[in-house]
Amino acid sequence: MITSTRLKKVNLAAQAYENIRNLILEQDVSPDDPINIDMLASSLGVSPTPVREALARLEGDRLVIRLASGRYRVAPALDRKGFADLYDVRMMMEPPVAAAAARNRPDETVATLEALVARIAKAGRGQHSRDFVDFVEADRLFHGTIAIAAGNDFVVSIMAQLQANLRVGPFYRDKGVVDAEAVIEDHAAICEAIAGRDLAAAEAAMRGHIARARALILGWVDDHNAVPAVGSGGGGLRSQPAREDKFHTA
Repeated sequence: MITSTRLKKVNLAAQAYENIRNLILEQDVSPDDPINIDMLASSLGVSPTPVREALARLEGDRLVIRLASGRYRVAPALDRKGFADLYDVRMMMEPPVAAAAARNRPDETVATLEALVARIAKAGRGQHSRDFVDFVEADRLFHGTIAIAAGNDFVVSIMAQLQANLRVGPFYRDKGVVDAEAVIEDHAAICEAIAGRDLAAAEAAMRGHIARARALILGWVDDHNAVPAVGSGGGGLRSQPAREDKFHTA
């Protein structure tokens, strides 16, 4: 059964966003599942309006898809090729972006990156999305800050569309952030290189970071616990069935 928390009457859309995002990252709802806005709103104790606002934001995160009918579905899970393609794009783009950030960055970028490394180190690493969501968010901001410092608006937009950090989130479910120390070490090295305006070191550190993450994620996909999802064409991960009907259309 989905356990929903009835929301406080302040910042309802933001609370709805966090609640629904956690349901998706925890795989309490399955990829491709339809979403019943009225039933979900009822379970959260709010009107449909903040739920619609939350879903629009989740669409930007690529966690849900808006259909031509105006209804929403949970986004499909990436298969192995999808994750490989995602990290191939990151490998092509982010190392030279890190070098550009080392060359172009304003002074305040270093302080921001250092603060984000510290935030990542302090963030929760537990087995549930509510435990590791700040870790994932700080990681997203770290990479986004580098993209902004590079001075290319197209890069910033592309990285926001990839939402690579959120796509990794479900892998931490029931495991926790098992690579947290490696992530912190990688980010500290990237930050140091950018702070020193060392273009080659920044590019190499980012390349190593993405290569390590790619190997870890694809290893999880290939693990014997990653079995084909029903109806996915054999490429996805098995998703847990939805726990009650409040999220779904009839």
